[in-house]
Amino acid sequence: MKGKFFKAAAVMACLSSAAAFGFSFDILGWFQKSSNIDKMIEYVPADTALFVGGVTNKDIVTSSDQMMAQLKDSGDGEAILEMLKSFPESEGLDFIRWFIKDYYEVAPKGGIAIYNHYGLDMEGASVVYLDGIFPVMRVVLQDEQAFLSLVEEAAQESDLTLGSKTIADQTLTTIELAKNDDLVLTLGFMIKDNVLTISVLSQKDDSAAQAQRFALTKPSVPMPVDSWKNDGKTYNFMDYSHGYVSLLNIANAVLDKDARAHQQLKVLLGDKLPDLTEAQIQCRADIVNIVSGVPRFVFGLNRYDVKDDNMAFDFSYALEIQNANVLGELSKLRGFIPSYLNTSKDLTLGLGVGLSADAISPVLTSLWNQFTKADFNCVQLQNLQVKLRENNPAVLSVFTSMAQGLSGVSLGVFDLTKDENSQLGAQYDAIATITAEKPEVLSALASKFLPILNGVQIPTDGSAINLADSGLPMDAFVAIKGKHLVAYTGEKSKQVAEQLATEEVKPNGVVAFNMDSTKLGDLIMNMGALNASMGNDCTDLFTVSTVLTTVPFTLNVREDLDNNGYKSAWSMSMNDVSKITIKRRQDLVNAFKVEYLDEECNWIDIGSETFNEDGTGTFVDRDDSNSCNVFESSFKWSHALSSITETDSNSRFRSSCDSEWEQQESVDFSCQILGAKETEFYCLQDDGDYKALHRYTQQ
Repeated sequence: MKGKFFKAAAVMACLSSAAAFGFSFDILGWFQKSSNIDKMIEYVPADTALFVGGVTNKDIVTSSDQMMAQLKDSGDGEAILEMLKSFPESEGLDFIRWFIKDYYEVAPKGGIAIYNHYGLDMEGASVVYLDGIFPVMRVVLQDEQAFLSLVEEAAQESDLTLGSKTIADQTLTTIELAKNDDLVLTLGFMIKDNVLTISVLSQKDDSAAQAQRFALTKPSVPMPVDSWKNDGKTYNFMDYSHGYVSLLNIANAVLDKDARAHQQLKVLLGDKLPDLTEAQIQCRADIVNIVSGVPRFVFGLNRYDVKDDNMAFDFSYALEIQNANVLGELSKLRGFIPSYLNTSKDLTLGLGVGLSADAISPVLTSLWNQFTKADFNCVQLQNLQVKLRENNPAVLSVFTSMAQGLSGVSLGVFDLTKDENSQLGAQYDAIATITAEKPEVLSALASKFLPILNGVQIPTDGSAINLADSGLPMDAFVAIKGKHLVAYTGEKSKQVAEQLATEEVKPNGVVAFNMDSTKLGDLIMNMGALNASMGNDCTDLFTVSTVLTTVPFTLNVREDLDNNGYKSAWSMSMNDVSKITIKRRQDLVNAFKVEYLDEECNWIDIGSETFNEDGTGTFVDRDDSNSCNVFESSFKWSHALSSITETDSNSRFRSSCDSEWEQQESVDFSCQILGAKETEFYCLQDDGDYKALHRYTQQ
């Protein structure tokens, strides 16, 4: 029964997505008019483990139209229907299948068409949350009749008899999800005051619980109405979409036998629910006290811009830390991130880690003392204290003293180009930095432990030493620039090194990461060619390069500690979105020249392949003189979720035009489409033990 319940819950989630339609593209940033979200929040219980709310508008609804247009005949709908076969059969599953088919017929027409078709409000709001363990979704409708007509059509065409149930004088439409001897799970949905509410019912629920789940009565302790807006202000979230996972509520749900979620699980699972009595009695207060110091994980969008053919969005999440002592100690670990990681437009790949080495030992010792000296009643925590007392982190001071004053390291890669005149076969433009209060001390240590620096004394006046003079087969320089020990090669890196000489060093972050997908893809391709020259297979590198260059984007990630806790901010921009090509089934109905990438990064012609409209296909290969076929195969093919699958092959081969044909054992083939263009695409075959990259070019 346990497996069936959770599968049924997953079915409910699928139908919720179908009811909201556009879910795939909206990323939980849903629908609602100005103040309606406040009214919705009044019905959300304060003990919910998950909450997501959002407000949308016409611009957001239409922002993905170009991408959605490519869903037509993509085969994705059929693939999802195939996945649903693993769910327990029920009347509700047929209903869901109808909605999935309907969605993939409407979605290619764009966001406005979707909202009009399903009666959704383009200026509406929605909320998703957990009522105990049961998911609840509430969405504002613009046209109730449009939605209800579709429900009736879906029921009729899937031969489903819709049920009904009355709760608090309000009628719900119901669909059976799962049925067992002692449990029936039903999907219910209700429209009241232009708001659609969807959730799951059990015959073991009491009427009061059902009324609260469908927002017919307010919870005794509701979520504070202003908390969602306050999160938006605190973390600069857009109203479009933001929410949280409450770690504190999860801890209470697990350890408090009187918590609604715990009681609901007990009713549904009975004896199958693990016995946590001992932990609930001894450890609840201690664990809840610890978790209260990190009560929530919050997340949301900070920016979402679509202009012409360009798209940009900022997303962030944070682990809230409300234990002032812990946050104060962790903040001491913040280090220095060089400015070039934030400002350089020439950077292909950059990584910086800001960490105060001087603070590591005292901070860990302080946290160690706080935990090992705490007064716990929980036996498990007491045992952990005993073990930790045997390992005092103060011993780390012996090692961190070697990096005295260190506050950060960084790596920046600007370029890598093939150069046959270079001893290494390439020209590099990259920089590595170590920031410390006394970089000359680190320089002296490096001279002792790095063979290439043996006998090299790095000047303290900022002048650079060329390691080529010490035997390195390339021009690479080391220098002390202000508070930074740097190693670099290339003109762009040299400019960064000079800038660092005057850069003020102060704590400004924990992690910085930058990536330009197009530049990185090109760089990886150059690495692939170099690897091949050294006898290594370049399939993996070429595959990664193809993925990166297919969808040009830039990504910037910044992580830091502030007054609220640990925060991670992601910023991504994409250009020429309309040029992104998704291969549909109809695009594949053609003849293609097929090549594969060999170990030396050369494309080898292996034959031609034809995909027919009726789902049959052929593959032939000619002899070296192009006089006759030496391999012939016929097969059945399908396309879904950007994959090509070939089955039921009938193949034969011969060594030459004069040789007899021999039958080959039938072998299934599948590959994942990558790097699609108008008349060309790559396809990755990965069978676990064997991997190959193929290139298909339309003939």
